[in-house]
Amino acid sequence: MSTREKIFAAIVTVFFVCLVVWAVRTAPPTPPTIDKEKIDPPTVLEYEGNTIVEEVDGVVIWELTCSKMRIDSVTQLAELDDVIAKFYQHEKDKVWQLTAKKGLYDQNSKLIHVEGEVVVQEIADEDKKSWQLTADKGAYDQTNKLIHAEGNVVVINNEGAKLTSNVLDWFGEQEMLVATGEVKISKDDVRAFGDMAYSNNGFKHFGLMGNAKLLKGVKDDSQ
Repeated sequence: MSTREKIFAAIVTVFFVCLVVWAVRTAPPTPPTIDKEKIDPPTVLEYEGNTIVEEVDGVVIWELTCSKMRIDSVTQLAELDDVIAKFYQHEKDKVWQLTAKKGLYDQNSKLIHVEGEVVVQEIADEDKKSWQLTADKGAYDQTNKLIHAEGNVVVINNEGAKLTSNVLDWFGEQEMLVATGEVKISKDDVRAFGDMAYSNNGFKHFGLMGNAKLLKGVKDDSQ
């Protein structure tokens, strides 16, 4: 090979090496592996301080507010924090309020389940309030206007009567309370016990069923 051919071969080799180096340096980086589960749209959406309103023919039937709401777009379940719900009985000019620490609202069945410091009471002047309910957990069925409460149920009316039970159902249309399980009613020096109690007048009068017992002249409030 002549000297000229050797020089030409060396130049071609150097050019090829430079071309390879340039191609390596300028090639785009390898794309990361894509996890389809991460790029699918999330099914749970979270909101701060939201309000749900239910209307019938333009009339608000109930409204619910909370400090935080998480809605699953698939199941249509909404988890709620710091629940405040108001239920309107327009025909009776009454408004009931339910508060709780936690809640679960099913947008399909329109059921509201709540737990933690549950309180139900009428929103009115103090002298007009009929009764107040507290419990560990409960549920509200708007279709049947039914409030169901469980666990350390306590009902106090505006005349000082107090009822405790394991379970209580309030039927809004009839304004009737039905309490079951270790029922105890106290007012002044009277104590009443039974398996079930019912009242349809703000618990001013009540009926007892199942192992009913009535005591009068009781001085100790713990009895």
